[in-house]
Amino acid sequence: MNKLMSFLLIFSLLFPQEVCEGECYTDEEAQNIELYITELEQKSSSDSLVIGNLQEQIQLYLQQTNIDSTIIENYIEQLKLKEDYIKELKPKWYDNKYLWYSMGIASMIVPIWAVGQIK
Repeated sequence: MNKLMSFLLIFSLLFPQEVCEGECYTDEEAQNIELYITELEQKSSSDSLVIGNLQEQIQLYLQQTNIDSTIIENYIEQLKLKEDYIKELKPKWYDNKYLWYSMGIASMIVPIWAVGQIK
């Protein structure tokens, strides 16, 4: 028994218990901390994937905005061309239907009056 005690004494001197400075955690708490850290790492990796996807979407939206702005510019140009075309196609003073109607009536009345004057 004496030898056992001396062996334990020498063993305890060779391998002393770790001195804890600050907070010391039990094995269970250390495992919980390790699990929590791995969960956070997984969330961080998934967050980085989400951020990458969002950046791709932003780039797509910027491209779409550029396309839309060029389409709008083309529509504005088309409207200007249509306005010019409409100005060109507006009827002139001699394309007035009342003028042509009155000329038709005059072309009928003047010969009849002229024939009536001959008698």
